[in-house]
Amino acid sequence: MPAEDLAHDLYALVTYLHKSCQADVFEAVGALDLTMTQIKVLHHLEQTERSVTVKEAAELVGISLPAASRAVDDLVRRGFAERHEDLADRRMKRVNITDRGRAAIRRLNAARFSGLEEFADALTAAQRARLSAALTKLLERPDIAACRLEDR
Repeated sequence: MPAEDLAHDLYALVTYLHKSCQADVFEAVGALDLTMTQIKVLHHLEQTERSVTVKEAAELVGISLPAASRAVDDLVRRGFAERHEDLADRRMKRVNITDRGRAAIRRLNAARFSGLEEFADALTAAQRARLSAALTKLLERPDIAACRLEDR
């Protein structure tokens, strides 16, 4: 199968999943009262082993420095992140995710998982077996396997 044909098929599947599996995600986003920018910042902070500067956060998320500063300010004010001075350069501020921020990410991930679990439940046993076989091969790639839920 040509890559373009596969891309069309993947697009159909991903679009279907987004349309049918996002209700719980939207509910969680609404309950957390976070913007998409703030969610992106939290995801990057959670994935980073070290604290990042506000400038680095802006670059990671692809937004302006003022927009990142506003997003971080609100995350800090609400306890999802913490900010501290850089030890080497006191003019710079570094940002870390807090336990509350990690809990928010877990809540969003659980909502995503819930929708995907409903999708998997709706498949026939044969469809689940075929999809599982295809995913097993893809999950041999470390970059894909790294995205698995931790509590599995």
